[in-house]
Amino acid sequence: MTDQPYVYRWDRFGRKGQACAVTARSKTRPGTFALPGFGLPASPRFNSIRLEFADGFAMVTSGNAIRKREGEG
Repeated sequence: MTDQPYVYRWDRFGRKGQACAVTARSKTRPGTFALPGFGLPASPRFNSIRLEFADGFAMVTSGNAIRKREGEG
């Protein structure tokens, strides 16, 4: 296991393909929402994460911007 188990996938700030670590995730908000016909009610949660790279650069981005590194399981 490494200190930076994810890879940044998007081409932002010249960081595409660099290893990173998630240092924070958005919190679940109180309350629920439900759409008829779409399963159980869920707590609203944003998909925002804070990343940190090996050189100390940090950013807040979407959780869709990262993937597990190969070999990390």
